[in-house]
Amino acid sequence: MFDGLRNRYWLAENMLNSRYSIMHDVYYNYYRLGMDKLYEDENAARAEILNVLNLLYNFNTENPNKMINQFFFQGKSTEMIKIFSKALPPDKARAKELLQRLDITNSAKYNDELK
Repeated sequence: MFDGLRNRYWLAENMLNSRYSIMHDVYYNYYRLGMDKLYEDENAARAEILNVLNLLYNFNTENPNKMINQFFFQGKSTEMIKIFSKALPPDKARAKELLQRLDITNSAKYNDELK
């Protein structure tokens, strides 16, 4: 706990804190309503993942720099690029904007890949 704000303690605290319960919805919607449905209906799944990005953006504006938000994006940059590379131009532009704001470490990657 006293070793900074980026450790397992703070991740567990963020996951269990009722103030951040929206993250449970984010994970459920991303995996169950988004990723699991990509095979059946790509457009609906992409729309759901875009809704997840909107939820994450709202969460991030209310709770900036929380470990749980950064944890969500670890390892997902390539996945997000592949999902939104086939999206319609307005959805692709919105996803690019949200991803660049939410996942700053990979913002250049999103800018290059989601044109």
